Amino acid sequence: MSLTLSPFWKSVGKKFRNKVDNVFHNYPKLPKTLPREDCLPLQIGSGISLKNYNTFLERNEKVGYKFRWDQGHVYIVDMANTDHEAVVSALMDYFKTPNHGVIRGPIKVLAQPYHYNPINHVEKIAPDIAVFPNSTDVPRPTVPYPGPPPSDANGFSHARIIVEVANTQDIRTWNTRCELWMREQYVRYVFGIKLDIVRNNGNRSMLARLWTRENPAPAGFVAVTNPNLPGVSVKNWDFGTLLYGTNNPTTCTRAGLPIYQVTIPIPAVFWDPPIVINAVTGVRTTNTVGYGVAVSVAITVPNFVIDLFEIQQEALDTQRG
Repeated sequence: MSLTLSPFWKSVGKKFRNKVDNVFHNYPKLPKTLPREDCLPLQIGSGISLKNYNTFLERNEKVGYKFRWDQGHVYIVDMANTDHEAVVSALMDYFKTPNHGVIRGPIKVLAQPYHYNPINHVEKIAPDIAVFPNSTDVPRPTVPYPGPPPSDANGFSHARIIVEVANTQDIRTWNTRCELWMREQYVRYVFGIKLDIVRNNGNRSMLARLWTRENPAPAGFVAVTNPNLPGVSVKNWDFGTLLYGTNNPTTCTRAGLPIYQVTIPIPAVFWDPPIVINAVTGVRTTNTVGYGVAVSVAITVPNFVIDLFEIQQEALDTQRG
């Protein structure tokens, strides 16, 4: 297999350490220091098979980079800066809250567990956060991915709630990534956070979007324009210190403001409709007619409630400069 490296990657050859010796000899080596944010997305190679890319991901996804495979081309699309990781950590705490401090509660919240691309069942991808049910409440799938029901790359229940936090990614790339997850029917909600660049005075714009399959859609949600997502709607929040694309301040100035509360129903985590097997074809399909979600009895609150002011403050507190 031949690999064509980008000119940037060739020019800094000796400055990079080899993280993929056992994957394939010519794959690009990761940098000792992070590339500048304005370099991203940065192409690091081409001619990469999905098999080799998946192996590369398993060895390197958690070393400070987020990668994307696109028709054999591989890119670094984001970096695990302190502010990015602080926001991810705060959101994980919000999703763990209904477990009431139990270490192994009914709601599982993991950072970057591998799943399969909903429109390419060979490519492994990892969200920033995956929220899914404990196997005690919802048994692991017995049929390998794609099921039904689908699983993650290790055979556990597929995430029902996905979170993607973008720092250096542009809005379009971030939005596309979030909507990609909604192509999987078992994903009930996708929550996205987009952090803008830090201004000279320390102010920062931030966006939040929540996609849902609820029908009818909750108040404030509008149907998405993506023709591949019928029945999906989205709600937006502009919650930084400055309105996005302007120098005007937002009204997100303190905790507890109702318009900056993101509410996600906890039953979405335990969504697991029965599987019907066609007696003739053997095809397995989900049957949602008359289905009601069985929430773990250990859960005593109806919703996750995320205060965007707290997320704003966590980003500001951990940003550079």
